[in-house]
Amino acid sequence: MPETYKVHCTCAAVELTITGAPIVHAHCHCMDCRELLNLPYCPVAAWSASQVVVSRGAKSLVEYQHPKLGMRRAFCPRCGEVLYNTNAMGWRVVSQLLLAKCNRGVLPAELAPDKHFFYEQRVVDVHDHLPKYLRGSSGPLFEPD
Repeated sequence: MPETYKVHCTCAAVELTITGAPIVHAHCHCMDCRELLNLPYCPVAAWSASQVVVSRGAKSLVEYQHPKLGMRRAFCPRCGEVLYNTNAMGWRVVSQLLLAKCNRGVLPAELAPDKHFFYEQRVVDVHDHLPKYLRGSSGPLFEPD
């Protein structure tokens, strides 16, 4: 039986049901995510759109289409909480911070970041044990001097 995760916004007006293993669970350093979310990098888990279903509050969920990027941000209009982003590949990308918040403050171990990707686009250096892929989630790795 696949894993099922429930996440909701701060006011609980909108809830997502997420089923199955994510496509990726990592720290994203791409310029597009930074511009969409205004963060130096994003700890995320991403699933196909069919695996992330709005199970409560679908009619009130608001999507913002970025004017230049092929990305959207979906949020609750009442509390402003971002529930997911849709990237250029159509994946629904959920913040690991939201996943932890909705799981009694603990990120499920199977969703913990296992890599950094788009690390060549980073704006901050991260010193940890995880592999740092330069141009995506596989391929050449960052080699510190």
